[in-house]
Amino acid sequence: MITEEENYIVEISDSEVRCHRPDGTLDSLSWKNLQRVEVVVDASEALPVTFFALHGQGAALVIPEGATNSDELGERLFELPDFDADLFVDSMSSVESKTFVCWKKED
Repeated sequence: MITEEENYIVEISDSEVRCHRPDGTLDSLSWKNLQRVEVVVDASEALPVTFFALHGQGAALVIPEGATNSDELGERLFELPDFDADLFVDSMSSVESKTFVCWKKED
């Protein structure tokens, strides 16, 4: 059985990250415009919900952690220079509402 999050489909290329949403919309962000990566945990429900938030100049791409191909996205994020892998791993087990900034582009 497919979960609601799996209805979000992530595509990754050398130039961008794309997310096809269940409502048919498509959001994307180019790697060259990526400025910050966050893991956002929302613990307002019985089970915490986790999202990847990729921020660019004037744009943000928010992807559920359980989206189809999100593992591939996680692998790609680990390749970013100075990506905080320990913080990323810690965020995956958080049960509190919190935002973890795992990477920022250097100026």
